[in-house]
Amino acid sequence: MAHTIFTFTNTFSLFAWLLLLILPNWKYTFKILASGWVVLLALLYTFLLSRGLGDFSIETFGSIENIRALFQDDAALTAGWIHYLAFDMLVGCLIVHQSKEQGIPRWLYSICLPFTFMFGPVGFLMYKLLSLKYKGGAI
Repeated sequence: MAHTIFTFTNTFSLFAWLLLLILPNWKYTFKILASGWVVLLALLYTFLLSRGLGDFSIETFGSIENIRALFQDDAALTAGWIHYLAFDMLVGCLIVHQSKEQGIPRWLYSICLPFTFMFGPVGFLMYKLLSLKYKGGAI
């Protein structure tokens, strides 16, 4: 089941990012992404977590060895991947929304989006550096 969820979320995340990149001004883009896609990812994440939290403790995140052991399970690995997909999408939506408010040209903020999709914090850092030129880069 984890493999199917992984494949589904990966495939549709690509379409979600294309929607954000190609149609950022469409009136339904943010509704589909932030209120639809990210909520679905959150539900799938919760489902996967609920199936594997039997022996969960705070110490699970206390060492790199424990994290490595946690991600040996396909459901946990898929949940972790979905975590990345959901939060990177939210950051992508934030970049587009704030860029519009700050008057950053679309072609400039669009450069940050593929980096946010593929490398999360790198794309956000690119955006923050870009936004320093436009209205102080507030977040």
